[in-house]
Parts: sequence; structure tokens; C-alpha cells
Amino acid sequence: MKTNFWRRGVAAVAALAAVAVATTACTRPATTAATTAGDLVRISVGVDPSYAPIFLADREGMFEAAGLDVQVIQTEGGAAGAQNVVAGMSELSGNANSTALTVMAGNPGLRALGVYEESDRYFQVVLRDGVTPDSIKTMGVFPGIGLYFTDRYLRSLGLDPAGVNLVTTSPPEQPALLARGDIDGFISFDPWVTQAVDSGSHVAGTTGDFGAKYSQWLIASDSWLSTHEELAGRVFRVIAQAADIVDADPDRAAKAVAEAIQMDPAEVRNQVTQIDFRGRDFTPDDIEQARQLVDFFRAQGKIPGDIDPQEVLLSGWFDQNTQ
Repeated sequence: MKTNFWRRGVAAVAALAAVAVATTACTRPATTAATTAGDLVRISVGVDPSYAPIFLADREGMFEAAGLDVQVIQTEGGAAGAQNVVAGMSELSGNANSTALTVMAGNPGLRALGVYEESDRYFQVVLRDGVTPDSIKTMGVFPGIGLYFTDRYLRSLGLDPAGVNLVTTSPPEQPALLARGDIDGFISFDPWVTQAVDSGSHVAGTTGDFGAKYSQWLIASDSWLSTHEELAGRVFRVIAQAADIVDADPDRAAKAVAEAIQMDPAEVRNQVTQIDFRGRDFTPDDIEQARQLVDFFRAQGKIPGDIDPQEVLLSGWFDQNTQ
């Protein structure tokens, strides 16, 4: 069980900490190509509860009931899923927005079809006992989205991030560093938040308190999508239906995820209740958030080349193809 625990931790770090990370619609025209009932759709996922709708739909036979031939492929998370789509090893992938944008920057043929989960409370600010926000001197930071959230948090306090010692860490290391006094705080997710609190630290807020959140998108290649749009819409419709179930019945979701990735159901339930699961279209807010991520990581030298979120996020696609 310890091996699985650390495997999940590393996968979650990869998925959510991958480095790099107007309202004009970018809707694709409806395709006229017919889809074949036997078309296989492979979906790449990581091994953590953020993929709960896909695990639930797979374990409960929802794809099959909809007449779909779907294979769920577990990866180590992070960029691996989107890279599988680039390599033709899967047709779809679930990816955190920061990770998706990173891979898209180097692979302009990738497209994001819509959102299936998001949260402004999954990532939490943890401070060592006796430390207050205005007394922070050192923060433990994992690369990618962790750095972005830490930068946003410090600026929200009126602190210059350049004046705070940012120690590069991985989430599994952070609770011990905090307990030893090597860092004053960190921004991360469970189980690392709970471990730190159990050791005497405290939660000082969530990313929502300073106007930040993350989301996960369903990714496809433009070339595959051009001839399988109807099929992609049917698959995403099932994922959206499963997302509604996860949101309404976390115990049911916990059972499905626990069976899929050998994780304690109570731990799964705790994490899925920190996330809002719902299939939906992109909004102007999503486009703006993506633009802020691109600008931040470009300034950090983490995104090669240029990427226009308004081109790669297919606004209007979800509503057009999943109804």
C-alpha cells in the first residue's frame, strides 16, 4: 500500500505541477464525416481522483451503454497523456490547464474541447505554527502551477515574490520541511496538506481566497477531431454525465476510483469533495486564465514559442457537440 501511495503522489505531482504551464468564439464547424460504431477511443488519464468521471464511466459501463468502444489508459500523469495524443497512442486525454498549455505550445495541432472539473479550493495555503501571512520569509514551491499559485498568493499579500526565499521542492517533501522549520509555508493539495496539519501546521486559506483556480480539460488532436467530431462529442457527453454523478454522489465516485487505482476510498472521497466536477464549455474567464498562465510561464522561460489560448481552446465546441 505504501508503494501505491507514493506512486499516486508522484503522479499527482506530475499532473498538477508540470513545468510550463475576449469572447470571440473559436468554434469548429460541424463535421459531415460519419463515425463507425466500432471506432475505438483511447483516453489517457493519470492515477489520481481528479480523473474520477472517466474512471466512474469506465468502471460502471457507461461508455458501453452509450454504444461506445472506449479504452482508459493510465499514465504517470503530467504531460504524458497529451503526449500520447500527439504520438497517436490515444485519441483523447485529460490534462490540467497548465500542463495542456505547455504541451500545446510545442504541438499546435492539439485542441481543448471543454472543461470537466475545476477547483479553487483543492490547492490550499499551509503555514507553520506561529507563522502569519505577513511574516513569511521562505516558501516551499513545486514547479509549474505551484510556482504560479505561490506568486499570486504573495502578491495578494502585498509581498514581492523576489523578496521571499522560494525553495524548490516536491509536494511529498513539503510537510517534513515545514515541520523542521526549513520553510514557513507551501501551497499544495492532499494528502500533503493533511499530513502537514497533523504535524501541527495550519491551513491559512485556499487559492480561491486570492482569485486563483485550476481546471482540467479534455484534449484531442485537430487531425483526429476533423473526422471524428460526432464520436468525440458522444464520449464527452458520457464523461459529463459521469461528472454530474461524481459531484452528487462522492461515495459512489470513491468506490469506482478506489477500484481503478487501488486507493483508499476515504482518501478518494476527501479529494473529490474538494473539486467541482461538471462538463462545460469554455468561458471568457477560462480564456483569460489561460492567457495569464501563458504570460506567466513565458516570462519564466518555461513555454517555448507562442500560443494563443483563443485558438486552441474550442469555445462553443462542448455545447455544439455534446447535447
